[in-house]
Amino acid sequence: MARQAAWRLRPASMGDIDGLHALAARPLVFRYLFDGAPPVRDFIARRVAQSIANASEPGFGLWLLENHAGGCAGGVELRPYPASRPAELTYLLAPDYWGHGLAVRMAWTVIAGAFRSSAVDTVVAGADQPNAASFAVMRRLGMRFHKDVEYPLGAGAEYVLQRDDAGPMPRPALLPLG
Repeated sequence: MARQAAWRLRPASMGDIDGLHALAARPLVFRYLFDGAPPVRDFIARRVAQSIANASEPGFGLWLLENHAGGCAGGVELRPYPASRPAELTYLLAPDYWGHGLAVRMAWTVIAGAFRSSAVDTVVAGADQPNAASFAVMRRLGMRFHKDVEYPLGAGAEYVLQRDDAGPMPRPALLPLG
């Protein structure tokens, strides 16, 4: 893996659709996302466009993980959740970079930024029951079980982190935002 300092998050743009779609269409990535099937390009284009619109609200948006070589190694999104003042967290990461703490660092970087704004008090994330890695990320973020849910692929659970919660301990290093 490249030096940790070489990684950064940057806001997604409409020019990122093909790279993000290529990442999302990898079988190990879409296995628990996008209802277990590769997403169509138009779906990714709509999500990027919506994230750009959401970015007008402090704390919301879609950021891409990249290193000095460029390209899309992952992404993290905070978008409005269907309740007052929470945000929904979604993340994806190329399998080549699993197990290096990058999902936690991406997520914590955007959560910490969102909690500095007054627009977000709570972050919610969910996963399908078989997705042990995603539950591990949520727990490492200091999130706690919120409720059982039913997703298109079956049973799942949502976890929650509130602004006043302790958060991750130890705190992961924040990624540069640019």
